[in-house]
Amino acid sequence: MFAPVIVVWLLFIGGGGAYNISHWNREVIRATSPIYIYRFFRKIHSKTWRSLGSIALCVAETLTSAGSEAMFTSLGHFRKKSIKMTFVCFIYPVLVLSYGGQAAYVSKNLDAKDFNHLSESMPRQIRHGFVVFSLLASVVGSQATITACFSIINQCLALGCFPRVKVIHTSDEIHGQVYIPDINWLLMVLSVVVTIGFHDIIKIGSATGIHFPTIRLL
Repeated sequence: MFAPVIVVWLLFIGGGGAYNISHWNREVIRATSPIYIYRFFRKIHSKTWRSLGSIALCVAETLTSAGSEAMFTSLGHFRKKSIKMTFVCFIYPVLVLSYGGQAAYVSKNLDAKDFNHLSESMPRQIRHGFVVFSLLASVVGSQATITACFSIINQCLALGCFPRVKVIHTSDEIHGQVYIPDINWLLMVLSVVVTIGFHDIIKIGSATGIHFPTIRLL
């Protein structure tokens, strides 16, 4: 059920982005033109060079928001060509619409809060659906990362470069679908330790440069 949930989520945020671009500011779609990065490099100097860090961070956050980092860790299950085609033909256009829609919304709502632009930009009529789909997508993204961890460790075991742990094959039909109890418990303990250690989501988000509202976790 993972793939249908992610497909619906991507179509949802892509549709919301297309609505925002059409409703708020259609000019933002011009930002996809490569002429702007050409001008950036042509006029680059010491101060603008430092801003490349923010540009790289935007790209990283874009990949993370779609859960595509988990997809790329599944190279043991999918071919490179299929992953590239999925990203270029489906995920990337959806992300352009989603982030373009947020930019269009912010450009006409300069007093908007500096966090959670995605939910703020969604039309009020579908915000309840946004909450539901975002929760489901978060669950899938987390589970995909855990499953990818199991897969990578199983491959390391086959190469003899990881301590021996119990591996349970959970399917008689799908090759490579495994569960490793020890690793599952270890991931849980580490997640709890990080949560207790940082206490709030702002400090956790700072690890990737993401800014969140002040929310106390504990």
